[in-house]
Amino acid sequence: MSRLVLATANLEFEARVREAFDGELTGPLSYWREGMLLDPGDAVRELSGSGVEVVALGPDVPAENALALASAFDHQRPDISVVIIAPPSTDLLQSALRAGARDVIAPDMAPADLRAAIERAFDTAVHRRQQFDGDDPESEDGDRGRVIMALCPKGGAGKTTVSTNLALALAQVAPGEVVIIDLDLQFGDVASALGLRPDLTFADAVRSLDTLDATGLKAHLTVHPADLFVLCAPATPTEADDLTIEQVERVLELLTQSFKYVVVDTASGLDENTLAALEYATDLLLISATDVPSIRATVKEIEALRVIGKPQHLWHFVLNRADAKTGLTIPAIERTVGINVDVAIPSSRSVPMSLNQGEPLVLSDPRSTVSLAMLQIVRRVAPRATPADTRPTGIFRRR
Repeated sequence: MSRLVLATANLEFEARVREAFDGELTGPLSYWREGMLLDPGDAVRELSGSGVEVVALGPDVPAENALALASAFDHQRPDISVVIIAPPSTDLLQSALRAGARDVIAPDMAPADLRAAIERAFDTAVHRRQQFDGDDPESEDGDRGRVIMALCPKGGAGKTTVSTNLALALAQVAPGEVVIIDLDLQFGDVASALGLRPDLTFADAVRSLDTLDATGLKAHLTVHPADLFVLCAPATPTEADDLTIEQVERVLELLTQSFKYVVVDTASGLDENTLAALEYATDLLLISATDVPSIRATVKEIEALRVIGKPQHLWHFVLNRADAKTGLTIPAIERTVGINVDVAIPSSRSVPMSLNQGEPLVLSDPRSTVSLAMLQIVRRVAPRATPADTRPTGIFRRR
């Protein structure tokens, strides 16, 4: 099979794709049989032959079937990028992203734009396979823990909501191997979001930095009932003022030695603690809301990351409240920011309630659209830890 498979009987569209790639694609591209859509699981197995990196669905595949098939790929073969060929609309694009598809491409798109869209899907497939194969050019130590940083240039976009839900979702597939650190040292509220009342905090952990080791640090962590470890922010901003960059770096070094997954919730913007932690990051969650100030700030943040030299294959663009009626569509946001949305988290009235109660949605409502979006992030940052049929089960309840 080709690296690109067109799940369609539409020969005219196949001809358009070949034209867009100017003869570079050889051999058969289309694969189709009657009744193939009756069982999405079987269709995934048929379409994902050796070497396949991108599967394009349509344009003759009904939207409902395309979404079901995209979801099946997301569960069974997340290393393959799926694009849906259909007249784009905001509703379809949001549904497609939630189902795990990479993009929605207009069937009559200009050849150059069509090629660019498919090549972006190829880039995503390469990144995902690097994660599966452990072939990460930025990783010098295969035993080092994975450090997932949540970044957001402005407050109010849901950064702590994303990081705490992600940490709990990771803990469900790797219990006891996940720690979340609140690096918003002055005003962090990870403990509140998780419903915890810590006895010890970051400030307590580093009082004897010279003798601090992995065992000593672990004794200062707060244990969440869902088998998640938490290093909470200091109790007061005054305590945070005394902490140093060297202490932040030492704590991160010890946590990466002790835990398979380290989730870092940062302060808004790029303060000195966040910049220090960036040196340890294996994944960056670039989180934005859909309002104009958030998008503009995200553009500036991305420019700063490029200046710092953090490679783009480490980035995961997470759009929170993606379906909010702000007048900005996801394609418009992608054009402005210059990168594509990887995970779109829908709005939910349950989110503020879960924050107030200190029980994130992946526990209180594991089948909600927000929880399923969090699982998409888990698949991106920890594909080896998530079997094809893994979903949040909500089995870890506060005891």
